[in-house]
Amino acid sequence: MRNSDKHKTRKRKPFKWKTRDTLVLVVSVLFVISWIIGKQNFKAYVDPFFELAWPEAESYEYVTEDHARVIDGEGQVVGYMAKGTGEGYGGPLTMGVAVDTFGNVKSLAVLEYRETPGFFQKVLKTGILQNLAQRDVYDSVPYMQLIDVVTGATMSSRALAESVESAVRVTGSQSFSIIQEPKAKDILFGLPEIVLLALFIIAVLRRKVFGGKTGKILRWITLISGLIFIGFVLNRPFVLAHINMVLLGYWPDWHVHIYWYILIAGLFLFKAKEEWNTYCYDFCPFGACQEVLAQIGGAKNRAVEWPRLLLWLQRTLAIAAVFMALLFRNPGFSSFEIFGTLFDLNGSNYQFALLAIILLLSLFIYRPWCTYLCPLHKNAMEGLFDRIRKNTQSILQTLLLRWKRN
Repeated sequence: MRNSDKHKTRKRKPFKWKTRDTLVLVVSVLFVISWIIGKQNFKAYVDPFFELAWPEAESYEYVTEDHARVIDGEGQVVGYMAKGTGEGYGGPLTMGVAVDTFGNVKSLAVLEYRETPGFFQKVLKTGILQNLAQRDVYDSVPYMQLIDVVTGATMSSRALAESVESAVRVTGSQSFSIIQEPKAKDILFGLPEIVLLALFIIAVLRRKVFGGKTGKILRWITLISGLIFIGFVLNRPFVLAHINMVLLGYWPDWHVHIYWYILIAGLFLFKAKEEWNTYCYDFCPFGACQEVLAQIGGAKNRAVEWPRLLLWLQRTLAIAAVFMALLFRNPGFSSFEIFGTLFDLNGSNYQFALLAIILLLSLFIYRPWCTYLCPLHKNAMEGLFDRIRKNTQSILQTLLLRWKRN
């Protein structure tokens, strides 16, 4: 019998339910429940902002969905409120802006955001809101030219400026009859996107064209490049928040987030086509840092027998982080990764302590963070998504096979 005939007559094994499949199902249901609860609770709270900005006013009435007139006890208009939205690192960022009857910005408030809390607080501490509050509806200079962008939090700084400018423009056009020219969106394509594309291309060449010694050299080139550029220069590593954005159903504006689309598309294409996580292996900056230390300390890439408790700790932390992100509708809300702690020296005391431990262990254990703590590792979220995908395929194949028999 020919090989093709053997292939045609070979029976497919029906899908068999196992204990791990039950766990995957439970986790998936928890994700769905947290997503639904978070969706219901997530909204901009305008009333607290109104009471803080206009304590002497009686009420407000909406002119449009994003713009309202503030009314005093005698029914007179004493000011205006507006909401504006900008594209932040983790999703849309909404600001509330209070404007007096002369067109001056009276006060600002963050109504909702999806940024990583630590980095966002770093931006706010620079006094950016105070700078943005010194504006009026007649200003024509783009707000981005009036602020100092915070290193490591460029997207958050830009989102704050864009959201305030949007709210002020709405107030100017609807309450002060100022003719606003349509504002064209800038396409952000620069060094981060070029570096990321180049690293993906080199990784493809290493895997498809080159091998042996040349392949090893190319891999070290991508690792060191990732460490320097994605890590220390740009501080744009792949983090759990990127996955959470997809799970939250948030697809960011491509004009601003080309880097995000290149990263996600590259990862999914490699994973679907090659069953290979090229980012983690070829140019993850924190992985590269651990490999450099492994070369110094003599750590070998070999399996280490550890208690299964560590494996389940990794999975539990990853699942809990995703659950909290879905519940609070914030991709970076529950991030416990220590990448920013290394590359931007930003983090809590426990993150700095954990970083010190991981760097020390990296001298003796190959990639300890990746293997035992990283939420994106194949033992954690990557493995969970692989299991969901394979279970779905197996169930569909079984149903199709039964349907054909009937």
